[in-house]
Amino acid sequence: MHDAPRTDEMTELPTLPFDNPSILGIAPQMRALQQQGPITRVRTAGEDAWLVTHYGEVRKLLADPRLGLSNPHPEQSAKSAARKFMMALMAGDDYDTEATNHPQMRELLVPRFSTRRMRMMKTRIEHHVDELLDELAAGTAPVDLHHALSFPLPTMVVCDLLGVPLADRERFGQWARGTFDESDGQHAANTFQQVVDYMMDLVARKRIEPGDDILSELIAEKDGSLSDAEIAQLGNAVLLFGYETTIVRIDMGVLLLLRNPVQRAQLAENPALAPAAVEEILRLAVGGKGSNALIPRYAHSDITLGDTVIRTGDAVLLAIGAANIDSRAFPDSDLFDLARDRPKSHMAFGHGTRHCIGRVLARIELTAVFERLFRRLPSLRLAVPEESLRWQEHRITGGFDEIPVTF
Repeated sequence: MHDAPRTDEMTELPTLPFDNPSILGIAPQMRALQQQGPITRVRTAGEDAWLVTHYGEVRKLLADPRLGLSNPHPEQSAKSAARKFMMALMAGDDYDTEATNHPQMRELLVPRFSTRRMRMMKTRIEHHVDELLDELAAGTAPVDLHHALSFPLPTMVVCDLLGVPLADRERFGQWARGTFDESDGQHAANTFQQVVDYMMDLVARKRIEPGDDILSELIAEKDGSLSDAEIAQLGNAVLLFGYETTIVRIDMGVLLLLRNPVQRAQLAENPALAPAAVEEILRLAVGGKGSNALIPRYAHSDITLGDTVIRTGDAVLLAIGAANIDSRAFPDSDLFDLARDRPKSHMAFGHGTRHCIGRVLARIELTAVFERLFRRLPSLRLAVPEESLRWQEHRITGGFDEIPVTF
């Protein structure tokens, strides 16, 4: 059995984030570590951690109740303000309360993403995509696809979910990027406070004028016993987690399909391939230095993985991006393949008890986009060299701020 290395043994640890010469895909050093074994000790800016890269081990640990969101030794944590806000939104910022609060949060939110609502949302989403593509096609090229399609669609969807006036879309459209900005703690704090204030005001309005939306349902939940603050906290989670990652996935999906012209042509010819395209986009959607494809956890008790012992309090980074291109799980794993034969489940939405609550909705949005985009604009292409696009490393969610295209 291997234990955590002593300090004097840790001077040569690989240090995250790993440099990546490409704006998409797994960093070469991550691939090299994956080839060496399923788990390795790494250094990060805030703390040393166990990095897990093999598909089987990542999947197993995602479902392991001994791994939690909260640090059992918070006094040793060096998390950014943005990371702390993210953990708080998932009710995972406090070791003493996580075991109770996180399941309660999921219990209240999971029913809000019911089959009935998703069916209703699908029609609205397809309408939004058609309107956005009409506007995009009517524009003069080059057009910024990010601002014309990728950004507005998921923000419209969150407006629909929460019963937010569409006129407020631009107002909160930048809030997730501000809250999750690790480069400026004060900016993250100020932005998060704006979200809290807005959501408290919206909950108060919904008590007077309820609608067919998540906040109105939460007001009526548990015989009306939830406080405004409790409902607003849940609304904040839906708002801040509900659109930014989907924006990023639309942008990356476009880039992946532009890199794969044969698959793109098949998709344009046959929109029924869109669900398969979406799964490949989700599997391969790793950007920049790969921070958007690492799930951070802490060991809440000792865990033995092969011949390694992860001790209570150790930080663990589950490399879902690496796991999703593990050739043990996905033959020809680097290929964007619309005809994969019974592919294994990727882990873009996690796995186990913390499986992403909004995964069905995200798939509906992505499918609506990729059923239509290349059929409507078959000559769509980048208006700038791909290497000139800038991945935003300072945001937890990563992403691009513009994707100039012509058609």
